[in-house]
Amino acid sequence: MKHKYGSHGTVSVVGIDLSLNQLAGEIPDEITSLSMALNLNLSWNHLSGKIPESIGSMKSLESLDLSRNNLSGEVPPSLSDLTYLSYLDLSCNNLTGMVPSSRQLDTLYTENPSMYYGNNDLCGPPLQRTCSVNNAPGRRNQQAESKMGSDLAFFYYGLGSGSVVGLWVVLFALLFKKA
Repeated sequence: MKHKYGSHGTVSVVGIDLSLNQLAGEIPDEITSLSMALNLNLSWNHLSGKIPESIGSMKSLESLDLSRNNLSGEVPPSLSDLTYLSYLDLSCNNLTGMVPSSRQLDTLYTENPSMYYGNNDLCGPPLQRTCSVNNAPGRRNQQAESKMGSDLAFFYYGLGSGSVVGLWVVLFALLFKKA
């Protein structure tokens, strides 16, 4: 971590590198108040939860690495507000939904196509995976419930059909036994 001392004795954080520290829990929203920070590296930890929605308020950020954590949820749209960003790595997390679109983020993807790698539920340009209703957050549970419902209906249909066929077999057996 580097410090930059202002004219009034205040301290501005220029960069934070807490990578490989086995940090756990969520990224605190307060970190986004470091509006003058140029670099933020929280990679290779055990961070979970969502990327703070207000990450875009860190307007001076040039490098952001949140890779190799357990972050989930959508990539905040405010990420496209980081116009000075020249390096971004969100790979190997559990991020979902549509990737925010901006000229800056598209350029970063062109330079580093692996920046979203390992987030199998991310979709939309510039990724090859198109977004559909199935990619929407919360849709997986609905799909699972729907599949379970159709499996249950199939079971009951089979049970009913099997009972009818079994009844006919018993009736035919009784009919032929008398004869």
